[in-house]
Amino acid sequence: MKKQITIRDIAEKTGFSFQTVSRVLNGKAHLHKAATVRKIEKVASEMGYVQNLFAKGMQSGKTYSVGLIIDPFVDSFTEEIFRGAHDELMKRNFLPILLMHNQDGQDEQLVQRLAERRVEGLIIRPYVERMDEVSAAVEQHQMPVVSVDYALTSEKKFDFVGTADEHGGQLAAEHLLELGHRRMACLFTDTESLQLRKRGFEYAVSRVEGTAMVGLEGWNFSDDEPNQRKIMELLQRADAPTAIFAGGDYMLPSIYKAVHALGITIPDDVSVVGFGDEEFSEYLIPPATTLHQDAYEIGVQAAQLVIDRIENKDRQVPVRQLRFEPHLLTRESTARPKD
Repeated sequence: MKKQITIRDIAEKTGFSFQTVSRVLNGKAHLHKAATVRKIEKVASEMGYVQNLFAKGMQSGKTYSVGLIIDPFVDSFTEEIFRGAHDELMKRNFLPILLMHNQDGQDEQLVQRLAERRVEGLIIRPYVERMDEVSAAVEQHQMPVVSVDYALTSEKKFDFVGTADEHGGQLAAEHLLELGHRRMACLFTDTESLQLRKRGFEYAVSRVEGTAMVGLEGWNFSDDEPNQRKIMELLQRADAPTAIFAGGDYMLPSIYKAVHALGITIPDDVSVVGFGDEEFSEYLIPPATTLHQDAYEIGVQAAQLVIDRIENKDRQVPVRQLRFEPHLLTRESTARPKD
């Protein structure tokens, strides 16, 4: 059996002390000169050194693992968030353990399973319906947690990383107002992020005289026919809006279908703006104007926050709420109104 290469072996090969090699290979390379780090890492790679995290964990009581709870049917936005978190955790020598939301929504059971395996922290995109239960489970196990996209509680007890949703809604309205639209509609749900987008949209519209806005709340995720019917009724009104802001890109296909069914066109008869820059949005006909969210960086920051919590358990760190600015991607679904 091939001998397992140790830090002592690398120290003998390089001529550096055991302590120096240990620091370089255990996340403290910044304490040494670049040339020293390069030599040690080169020799370690050539000798086939593999860090024994199990032994390290037995000595320190650490598992170097972080749980990720994700939707079973992910969109491109969610996928990029967790890709960013995964990459940063791996870069920092933490093993991501991925679990998917249960169909019955019992996310607190997933927290329990992760706690049983002694994960040191959790990154979660929570189900809105189970936030209280998940919060209670996290507090019970005293587990550092960072929620992404949706804040885990309204009391701001836990770290959160997401998008500046309210400002994104404002950007959508300002774009439509600059094109000359004065009758607009906003589609949203009671989810916190969409409520913030609606608030920003309403604020920007309210600052311009002679504007009118209709807000349609609610979305049927199991049957799209009611959604399309609601949009068709909106567009058949005598004071029909000349522009629609969809609080989430997932609403765009329904809007496009409703417009097509009425025999009118985007953007000639109605302009449409989405939110999220989902992968499919640029392949719609016409490609949809939307707000882009920096999903990958949200994931990276979430991983950095949870690692910071893990490494500073004995230090009082205030709750952090980070929101990244979205930016408008102007495509072909918006234009000046006919009237």
